[in-house]
Amino acid sequence: MTAPQENEQLQRVRERFTRTADDFANFALAKRGVEADRLVRLALADFTTPVRRALDLACGPGTFARSFAPRAGIVFGVDYTSAMLAKARSAMAQAGLSNIFFFRGDGNLLPLADRSFDLAVCGYSFHHFADPARALAEMTRVVRRGGRVAVADIFVPEGASSETNNRIERARDLSHVRTLGAPELRGLFEAAGLAVRATETDKRPRDFDDWMKNVSHPPGSPVYQAVRKLMEAEIGPDTTGLRPHWKTEAGGAIEFVQPSFFLVGEKR
Repeated sequence: MTAPQENEQLQRVRERFTRTADDFANFALAKRGVEADRLVRLALADFTTPVRRALDLACGPGTFARSFAPRAGIVFGVDYTSAMLAKARSAMAQAGLSNIFFFRGDGNLLPLADRSFDLAVCGYSFHHFADPARALAEMTRVVRRGGRVAVADIFVPEGASSETNNRIERARDLSHVRTLGAPELRGLFEAAGLAVRATETDKRPRDFDDWMKNVSHPPGSPVYQAVRKLMEAEIGPDTTGLRPHWKTEAGGAIEFVQPSFFLVGEKR
């Protein structure tokens, strides 16, 4: 049974991604394909058995499912937000992919049989989970022994302030729970019984205005102004690991770096 706090978080996630369905889907499908392809490479490196069934948890508009589809017999995408699933079905139809199926479900309690998948992936969603360990446990449960679990997500770099980093993220997006550090993510995998097979990090430049557009907060809106104030305070003496800076000497536009962590584990 899903705990009350998990239900509350699921409602926040559904509200956020319903409200921002167009802006977020446009961004994810256009800009996150490179990261999805990277997770494919890491997850399937030295994986000698066929991927008959793959799961994309919190699939959103299907960005990661789309990248895994050519390497799998069938891909199932699950998301809690109906508006995201509609975007996913439309995008996959346009791509001509017929081996991907989407359904609405709760990642805390997947309606799927034990050991029924060869691979389970999740892209950029762990920071939205009330209990990431529980979601990871569900991904691990449905993967067969010797199968793999792969996650990509933002993370707080070593030496940065998790409190300050997450304060900015929550001010921007009420559905954000907590960005984890790389050691925490590895610890979750090990506690779930997953042997870590591969890790990589990346740092992507992000335009502040585009980042705010993805959550449908345009310049001049109250949330935009509040988050920009927090980000401007970190220019120079940055404590967040986001390294915000002015794009030009004259100021105005802000650019920052968003660290990402890629992690693959194999079920023992």
